[in-house]
Amino acid sequence: MSARRGTAVRLLRIGRRDPRPAWLLLDNLITTFGAAFTLIALPFLVMRLSGRALDLGAVAAIEALPSLILLFGFRGALDRFDPARLLWWCRALYVAINAALAAATWFDAMTLPLVYALALVGGIVWAVAYPAGRACFGLYLRRGLLAPANAVFALASSVATMAMPMLAGGLILSSSGPHALAAAFAVDALCVAASLPLIAALRRYGPARGREPAGNDAAATNATAAAAPAIARSYYLYLLASTLLAFGPVQILLPVLLVQRHDPRYLAIYAAQFVGVSLAAALAARRPPERMERTLYGVAACWLAAALAYALLGWGTAAWPLAATVLAFGLLAAASNHYGIRSLSWLQRSADPRRMGREMTWFSAATMGAMPLAALATGWLVQTRGVSATALALAAALAACALAGALHLHLRATAARASGPRDGAASPAAFAADD
Repeated sequence: MSARRGTAVRLLRIGRRDPRPAWLLLDNLITTFGAAFTLIALPFLVMRLSGRALDLGAVAAIEALPSLILLFGFRGALDRFDPARLLWWCRALYVAINAALAAATWFDAMTLPLVYALALVGGIVWAVAYPAGRACFGLYLRRGLLAPANAVFALASSVATMAMPMLAGGLILSSSGPHALAAAFAVDALCVAASLPLIAALRRYGPARGREPAGNDAAATNATAAAAPAIARSYYLYLLASTLLAFGPVQILLPVLLVQRHDPRYLAIYAAQFVGVSLAAALAARRPPERMERTLYGVAACWLAAALAYALLGWGTAAWPLAATVLAFGLLAAASNHYGIRSLSWLQRSADPRRMGREMTWFSAATMGAMPLAALATGWLVQTRGVSATALALAAALAACALAGALHLHLRATAARASGPRDGAASPAAFAADD
């Protein structure tokens, strides 16, 4: 306990001397607050225009498509620019998009094709803004502050995710006309506009980690490149499996269960998720491990926790519907945030600063970019098999993935020992990847 308190005091002192963590966290909080309004208002708008859930899914797919194009066609583009500069311009474009949504909705001029067009433009901006924002954390924060900063951000985001939808929903439901929806989009535009001075101040202060070697000596350049090998692509496969099987399906299962149960007591799920996030953030704020395989063992452990949660959701709801559901979603939130904080902190610490944009592009595609695929597959399973059968299928798939992951990591460690020095130390090159 005293060691943790000493670490917290040291980090607080660093944060007081260095304003960059406060600027980044405040920027993320402001934009998360605003995004909660659009997250609620956009589905209301689409359903009022067409009344079809298929159109809602189409909007989500359109928004996610540019991130996949960026990954496969322009994955190294972000490394050519300062990520904070890119983020500032993306935020400025967000202000314009949300202002256009607010104006068109206010004057009742919104049409479904216009929603699709704005979703495409917003998806392009998001495809750049999300990895640029994560790259800013990796470059503009000291390495020792990455894990605590990601933990604080996850905790604050969970508060916003729990409280802001209720506030936005109350605003929208208070009026049957377009003005409440327009006001929600306007709130998002104002919040993003308020973040622009913070990003500008961050750029003026400068990054904590350089993207170029210190000297012009060729040997120094080669040594720097060798010390920071490319992140293994198998790392992103673990993140993709987490999105598709563990944490992406929650986007569909939670609203479906709330609609099916139609019981206000089930709103306790949000409180359970907040408790789970709080516990995960407290545990994940520690310094992440140095080696990739240690991080991936932690991801596999989170798969097992998620499998237990889905098994509880599939079997336990028959006997204890409310208690089992609340406990299952609380456990899923804890596993999701522990995995997310630890894996992202390790990636931001370990990635070569000159390749930070490329690595964050892979990260965003494997996590946020894959969310619509997880939602689509889960929706189909729920429609054809039901919630309980879907939960049990996810539990079985996650248990199988955890077993396969443990075997994969054991084989990599064995190969590393075989190709390493005779004293048994693992060779760092064994965990490098072909790009």
